[in-house]
Amino acid sequence: MRIGEIKQDHPLWGYRRIWAYMRYRQKQVLGKNRVYRVMKENRLLVTKNMKIKAKRTPMRPKPVATRINQYWGMDMTKILFPDGWGYLHVIKDWYSKEIVGWQFSKMSRTEDWLEALNFAINSRYPRGIRETTVLPKLITDNGCQPTSEKFMSSCSILDIK
Repeated sequence: MRIGEIKQDHPLWGYRRIWAYMRYRQKQVLGKNRVYRVMKENRLLVTKNMKIKAKRTPMRPKPVATRINQYWGMDMTKILFPDGWGYLHVIKDWYSKEIVGWQFSKMSRTEDWLEALNFAINSRYPRGIRETTVLPKLITDNGCQPTSEKFMSSCSILDIK
């Protein structure tokens, strides 16, 4: 049966996930109890020692800035006002801890993130970003705006990693 092959590819999957994978991805009609029985007979069930525990330490340490404009951090926060939510997009220099760019808007769209980035670039590089030899590296979370195609292509055009 295919259960053994699936279990080799995904050793931490339990019988429920393997059943769902076979049912909805491979379109095989079979019951959970059957998958459980086959996995138990072949000693394929996940033991307590194999269960994934959340890691409380980062996988790799954050980079440490040794000079100004080496690393910029960008994030967004929601602020509640009497007439609704507002979104503040901020770019901070990790070395000087100075806010180098920001944008406030009623929505959090990719264009708003780009406006904050343009503000930071124009404030730190008044003669243009192409005039400098060392460009900042921008560090963001994996939200939908900073990972959007428009944002990534704009950073690529500016040679910002």
